[in-house]
Amino acid sequence: MRYYINAKIITPDEIIEGQAVATENGKIVDITPVVPKTADCEIIDCEGRYLSPGFADIHVHGGGGYSAMGSPSDIVKMCTAHALRGTTSILPTTLAAPIEQLKRVIKNIEEAQKICTDSNILGVHLEGPFISMKMKGAQSPENILVPTRENISELLDSSDIIKIIGAAPEIENGFIVGEEAKKRGIVASVAHSDGDYSNTEEALSHGFSDVTHIYSACSGMRKIGIFRHAGVVEAGLSLDGYTTQFIADLRHLPYGVLKLIHKAKGADKAYAISDGLEYSALDMEEGTVILQENGLEVIYEDSVMKLSDRSCLAGSVATSNILVRNMVKTAGIPLTDAVKMASLTPLSVIGCDKEKGKIEKGYDEDIILFDDEINVSFVSVKGKIIKS
Repeated sequence: MRYYINAKIITPDEIIEGQAVATENGKIVDITPVVPKTADCEIIDCEGRYLSPGFADIHVHGGGGYSAMGSPSDIVKMCTAHALRGTTSILPTTLAAPIEQLKRVIKNIEEAQKICTDSNILGVHLEGPFISMKMKGAQSPENILVPTRENISELLDSSDIIKIIGAAPEIENGFIVGEEAKKRGIVASVAHSDGDYSNTEEALSHGFSDVTHIYSACSGMRKIGIFRHAGVVEAGLSLDGYTTQFIADLRHLPYGVLKLIHKAKGADKAYAISDGLEYSALDMEEGTVILQENGLEVIYEDSVMKLSDRSCLAGSVATSNILVRNMVKTAGIPLTDAVKMASLTPLSVIGCDKEKGKIEKGYDEDIILFDDEINVSFVSVKGKIIKS
């Protein structure tokens, strides 16, 4: 039996002090004020630090210098790099690519899932390839495909570990992506979309239920003629049927927008993602130039990745602990909500919240400790201590 003592325990609704968390065989078995003094008890003195469920990043392309599009070994290293910074559960996320390449990548993630012991690889997030050319962002244009029922089925039937697919519902056959995803229990996320409010609203009846990195690579209110028309952003914020991802690195979105998302959606419907590239979870030097797996060149400047021509942002280098720090320290979001938006809420989106994302009896011992600045100093993944 292991006991975590002298901690400020973060639950979805409050911070508890004066209690100990008891674990055994990788599970939380009790939250109790009583710690037995027996020789077989392992005591971890948290020394007043916050005890939190491990973070869950369900939209991340790489880390530690390794890509989700790489080999099984690369994927394991990527996930471990994030785990050491507090992200105990993860969805390696693909870039838009030909169907056959995506199928190979999915198989690599399946293999990584089998051998990874330092992180919970919960499945795959497919960002594309059925997205809008107008909102391609840092996705390679030659890899953007028009969906058909055949190529959608070929991709989604290739594995049972696909958890999310991001697609643009307004493109030709875009609604079919949501319909086919829902049939298979896969979350369909409005991604890289130039749609307007009405077709984003209609997408709800075609299986879509999530918005990918809201405000980034998606349409907002615009003026057409003399009238203004709402877009994906306004639909995502106002329609209860949508959960919304947001990149809280303070580069993709300013702190005022983080406050707005939190106010509009609440901690149950909005969740933080890193959208991290290969060089997240790694110390980077300003001016470093990298050639991505999709052939696009990116540069690290101003603490974010940009396309080398500086035409748009290419992805973040943040990790989940930084996202939580930004939400709390800069945007003024309560710590309990910030942790929830980085753990329980994303896990609930993909249906993995029954055993992960809470400090509660019966939940996995995915436990992290951090200080007031959200510096992570201890990580346990299903009871295996990987950082202390």
